[in-house]
Amino acid sequence: MPNDARTDAELLAASTRGDTAAFALLVRRHVRTATLLAAQLLGDRDDAEDIVQVAFTVVHERALSFDAQRPFAPWLFAIVRRLAANRRAREARRARLLRLWGRGTVAEAVPVRPENALLARIDAQAAQRLLPELAPMQRACFELVVLHDLAIEEVADMHGITESTVRQHVFRARRALRLALEGPAAADAADVF
Repeated sequence: MPNDARTDAELLAASTRGDTAAFALLVRRHVRTATLLAAQLLGDRDDAEDIVQVAFTVVHERALSFDAQRPFAPWLFAIVRRLAANRRAREARRARLLRLWGRGTVAEAVPVRPENALLARIDAQAAQRLLPELAPMQRACFELVVLHDLAIEEVADMHGITESTVRQHVFRARRALRLALEGPAAADAADVF
């Protein structure tokens, strides 16, 4: 039923009555955006997939407590953000303990690499080098909107911010990248790569 017209709240309610197909559809609707968010927060695709799987387990377990008058996606994204924050905190504690006790090293998280959508018109190596220098929310919004082609509304829901804040972060990221790549005159040009 890929064209199922039920809302997310209706699908979640159906899943509480044992409709596994409804829950599977709900997962298919949101797994991509939830995974992108988790990957941004954790810097690792495998960890992101683990977090999203746990997040959907939490959703399933707490389905009866969901307020059907509110949108589903922000609730899911809040769960993903909390789980990712817990994972980062646990890894930081673990790394600190390993450093204190001298039992090997812990690899640093690798930042999410940008896709090739933006890089078609600019120097790929320079852009990859400059993206990590952006402010974290600028980079996150830029990657999701420009590189992963998500809607502004989705990104706002993912990060719990307003749509205008997402637009502002994307604008500032584009301006900073343009300035770094092409110089001050380019930063004053139109806001399109």
